Amino acid sequence: MAPSIEEIRSSYDTGAKYYDFAVRLYGLIGIRKAYRIRAVKLLGLQPGDRAVELGCGTGLNFPFIVEQIGPEGGLIGVDISPKMLAYARERVEREGWKNIELVQSDIVAYKFPDRVNAVLSTGVFGYIAECDHVIKAASQALVPDGRLAILDGKRSERLPSLIFKLILRLSRSFGVTSDYFEKRTWESVERCFRETAFEQMYKGMFYISYGTAPFQQS
Repeated sequence: MAPSIEEIRSSYDTGAKYYDFAVRLYGLIGIRKAYRIRAVKLLGLQPGDRAVELGCGTGLNFPFIVEQIGPEGGLIGVDISPKMLAYARERVEREGWKNIELVQSDIVAYKFPDRVNAVLSTGVFGYIAECDHVIKAASQALVPDGRLAILDGKRSERLPSLIFKLILRLSRSFGVTSDYFEKRTWESVERCFRETAFEQMYKGMFYISYGTAPFQQS
């Protein structure tokens, strides 16, 4: 059974202090930082661009985004967990970034600013029942030719069941269940965006779905 929003918030608040360590553990079984870097690259960011990261967590993706947008650009990090955002804030202050705003919000309820160049999400949409709503809202907030990239997990018949069970075990403290991997979020991207594409990695358990905002917003 999928956890509630309140349960997800609580699990990330509880696990915030060791979240970065948990991500490093994933690296030991081949879930690479390069996936995150690839997702950011697909946004096609330029200096001065404005980006939104949904489910920014402790800010692990911030360095990759800031490198592209430069100090003249802007980044909004959105997360439901105040404890995760506290660690993200520490990262921002430690790095001296002046162009990052942090917002505590349920992603479904988040109100995007206008004229955004890019929207990124990594490891979030498996929790969200209202995928179409969020992705449509993102498409309407983006400038024409703005980009969306989602890095997430899905069910794979090619991945050994032992590895899948290990990943579930490592992730269960963050409210991840097998239901998380049943979401077909890329289908929402294909409905709301143009020039969409779909990349798979880790024997098909992880994917990047990305697309370009429509010219005419509805």
